[in-house]
Amino acid sequence: MVELYHAFFREIFGYCVSRLFRKDLAEDATSEVFVRMVQKYPALRVRGQREIRSWLYGTASNVSAEYLRDAHRRGKIHAELARQKERLFSGEASDAARLDWPLVYEAICRLKQRQQEIVLLRYLHGFEISEIAHSLGTRQVTVRVSLSRAVRKLRRELDKPFGGSA
Repeated sequence: MVELYHAFFREIFGYCVSRLFRKDLAEDATSEVFVRMVQKYPALRVRGQREIRSWLYGTASNVSAEYLRDAHRRGKIHAELARQKERLFSGEASDAARLDWPLVYEAICRLKQRQQEIVLLRYLHGFEISEIAHSLGTRQVTVRVSLSRAVRKLRRELDKPFGGSA
């Protein structure tokens, strides 16, 4: 069990940060994920590493969604996210630095919860469609359709401030 914690802590914490945008909330959420892992360990220990990883991401997704349901907390998360991204990329010349991160994350936050999860798992954490489907307990075709719709909506949202078609 300790090996699983060491193997997956950083990965799950990173996912929680990407969903919650605040280190303190991500720490709490990550702790909750591993508490749930301890509770489910008898059933998990017979699974392989890939299945356990998927279970951890699915649980992290659920725990993060619970945190995001609190509207007051969500407002604080968005404000903190904008400040963090501005600090992170100030002075860089990369494509990522040229993005208006507060605007990007504001657009992501307007997506449905499931679409947010899929976009973050795919583009921020580099998951394959099959891994996302397994982590979220859904079919690959469902993930592909949701991802496509989410990306289309993000493009429309991000084109608006720059005079693009909506």
